[in-house]
Amino acid sequence: MIVSIKIVFLDVDGTVVDNETEQVPESTIRSVHMLQQKGIHIVLASGRSYFFAKAVGDLLGVRNFINFSGAYIRLDTLEIYKDPISTIDFTNLMKLCKTNEDHLSCFGIEESYSNGLAPEIALPILKNIDCQSIPDMFPEKEVEYIGMCLFLNQGKIQEYQNISEHLQFYQWGANLPHAYNIEKKGNSKATAVHKILEHYRITPEEAMAFGDSGNDVEMLQTVGIGIAMGNATERLKEIANFVTKSVENDGIEYALQKFKLL
Repeated sequence: MIVSIKIVFLDVDGTVVDNETEQVPESTIRSVHMLQQKGIHIVLASGRSYFFAKAVGDLLGVRNFINFSGAYIRLDTLEIYKDPISTIDFTNLMKLCKTNEDHLSCFGIEESYSNGLAPEIALPILKNIDCQSIPDMFPEKEVEYIGMCLFLNQGKIQEYQNISEHLQFYQWGANLPHAYNIEKKGNSKATAVHKILEHYRITPEEAMAFGDSGNDVEMLQTVGIGIAMGNATERLKEIANFVTKSVENDGIEYALQKFKLL
């Protein structure tokens, strides 16, 4: 029995966006438009905030987002899920960062702020993120922070992990051992995929997902067809249904053609 694909989930960095050139291949833009013309839903699934992922969405003509690795879901203008970090956990993270002189950037839906500490560590990494680096000048109004970026200077990650049982920490990668994303526990791209499938009344078998890194494993396992980019981690390639070409070699278009969606 052949199942028609009704929705495609796309990781952003390393899948839609080439990490080396920081560009989206023309083949990917073309492919997304063709899928949309066929009535197939497209969702960008990213660890990025909505504000920053939206720029990629605007380029592709996509208005459906999973952000902060599942802690925020927006379908067109409808906000269907949001799980912000508590004020208590935020306050305790800020205090410890100040003690350790570690950098903390905090992201809401449309805004971002930073404590301005350890800029020599954080700023080269955050060069593409327009975070307002104003020391000790977070807004007086209460902002719902969905995700945070921690850059260790003097502190140890275990200190931060002990702050709260409600937070989870994701290391950015082996090449960035001092950089971590912080989000609420219980969220992932996979849990967000389930919520969206339920919203659209689409079965997992009717869904396809593309990814390149460790936080895409569960997402690919959740859908009927999970596709790893040629530049993906070995772990992701092992669990994928298909390994396509790398992002710079038009991997998304290649896979969609293989599965006869284009």
